[in-house]
Order: sequence, then structure tokens, then C-alpha cells
Amino acid sequence: MIHSQPTGVSPMQSLEAMFAADVNFVANHPNIPRLLLSAVGRTTKSPLKLMMATFVRRYEQRLSSVIAEAQQRGEIRATLDGETAARLFIATIQNLVFRALIRDELDKIREAAPAAFASYRACVETAR
Repeated sequence: MIHSQPTGVSPMQSLEAMFAADVNFVANHPNIPRLLLSAVGRTTKSPLKLMMATFVRRYEQRLSSVIAEAQQRGEIRATLDGETAARLFIATIQNLVFRALIRDELDKIREAAPAAFASYRACVETAR
């Protein structure tokens, strides 16, 4: 999902809202992760696989932009590579989805999201 940052919201709050929106999307559309995993598992470059790659690249760029702003405001450590922090954000969501799929618990993904984001935040934020 490509999200816009609401005015008056800190970049870290924006990242948290983006995380929650992504998890809610998966919870509301449980067949999407299965479809995407199926497409990724194929060896050929299908139109869906190419579309997914483009989407992920654009989403990483958007996340990197929000992360850069968070770094400028001192919310995220300036020593972190923004692209890597963006990939970690996506990987955190992917881990939630994958675990929920293998446990057949997509209905519980919303419950697990706050702790997962808290872990991401602890990895990237500046010391308080």
C-alpha cells in the first residue's frame, strides 16, 4: 500500500499507521497473501510477479522517504541505512503474514501486529 503521511503526525507515527493499515489489509483479504506466495514460488516471470516487484520497489522508496524524515527529526538513528530499514519494515510484515499462514491464524494477525511493530521500532529508533 502506498500511503500518504497525514499532517501533524510524526514520521514514526506515520510508519506505525502504515504498518497497521498493511496488516489490516491482509486480515481483510486473507486470500491475497496465498495468491502472492503462489506467484513468488514460480520460476517464470509472470505479469503478477513483475507487478509485485514494482509495487515492493515503490513501497520501499516511500518507506525510505518517511524513514529519512524520521532520521532528520531524530526519531530514527541517523546511522541506519534507510533502504535497509525499509526492507526490515516490509520483512516484519511478511514474517507476521507467513507465520499466520502456516499456523492457519490469519484472523489473529491484528493481535500480533502491535508487538511486531514495537520490535521494529526498538531496532530503528534513537535512544530515548
